[in-house]
Amino acid sequence: MSNSQIQIIHLDNLILDNKNPRLPLSFKESERSEDSIINWMLEDASIIELMLAIGENDFFIGEALLVIDNLDNYGKYIVVEGNRRLTSLKLLQNPSLAKIHNRKIEKVLEETEKRPSEIPCIKFDTRDEILKYLGFRHVTGIKSWGLIAKARYLNSLLPMLEATNITTQARELAKKIGSRSDYVKRILVSYNIYETIQNNSFYKIPNLDETTFYFNYIADSLNKEHIRSFIGIELDSDNPLENLNTENLEQLINWFFRKNENHKSVVLGNSQQLGELNQVLSNDDATKYFLEVGSLQDSLKFVTVSSDDFHHNIQESLRMLKNAQSIIHNVKEHNDSDIYVLTEVVSLCRIMRDSINGKKDDWE
Repeated sequence: MSNSQIQIIHLDNLILDNKNPRLPLSFKESERSEDSIINWMLEDASIIELMLAIGENDFFIGEALLVIDNLDNYGKYIVVEGNRRLTSLKLLQNPSLAKIHNRKIEKVLEETEKRPSEIPCIKFDTRDEILKYLGFRHVTGIKSWGLIAKARYLNSLLPMLEATNITTQARELAKKIGSRSDYVKRILVSYNIYETIQNNSFYKIPNLDETTFYFNYIADSLNKEHIRSFIGIELDSDNPLENLNTENLEQLINWFFRKNENHKSVVLGNSQQLGELNQVLSNDDATKYFLEVGSLQDSLKFVTVSSDDFHHNIQESLRMLKNAQSIIHNVKEHNDSDIYVLTEVVSLCRIMRDSINGKKDDWE
């Protein structure tokens, strides 16, 4: 960073970043004009709320935009961090830029008075410097991006690394952003799988594109041993996609996204059904039946689990939870998902307890 001091830059000299990792890949860079980016951003209802907040309270210096020089236009600056705020500022100044939500914007203008034009910014020498900072802020920090944006961001950092295999790349990236290397590796592998799906036109599944695709389904699936095996992913390998089974990957995506005559998917990507699918894929007979019939619940009947296996699993879970509890006071900052995961753990424990109690009543 050439100067860590906040600089005041006029709004007219600030440009939206057409390389923003939150922009969808189908939004070709050559088509990413200021107007088109603003209207894409405006599809997010939170932009209206942000306009209202800025219009009422002004622009806080603590929310300074992070910028770099626009080398193609002297005196102009590209906003690498803060594009939602910049979009809101530009719409407050010039509402005619909007092609949608015009009535909502008009109402914001009627209800507010502040129209900031001198904007606090922090200027960096290069985009790479900001990207390293954003890695902590948006991948592991408190202002977390969605998973697909995180994945695009991490993928964009790969050309900066000396490492060539994905295991070492994940380690290097993890150090840069303050995250776990196994998490980073799983996201990178998930993104490679996603690119395969995208390159195959989302297998021509009706209404499926990058705006309706749930990237989390892929990332969460890679946490399941038998789903990984089904699509040929070896996370422990330096080349996890070497044996990618493209036919089974297509099958998996169809289970997730192709709707039946009742407008329902065969498998939902939630934790429960991913767990059930993982169980089915652990058993050859269950897998064969599922491929033929397409009923997850019916296929589960072919899967038998011994009481010893169940007992071992819950004992191991208890051990790991006790270990987590013993270190919780040493954790300075938790991941955004921690509360969600703990809530789901409590819910699953109640379901299993009630199931066991129900079986006891049946025995009696």
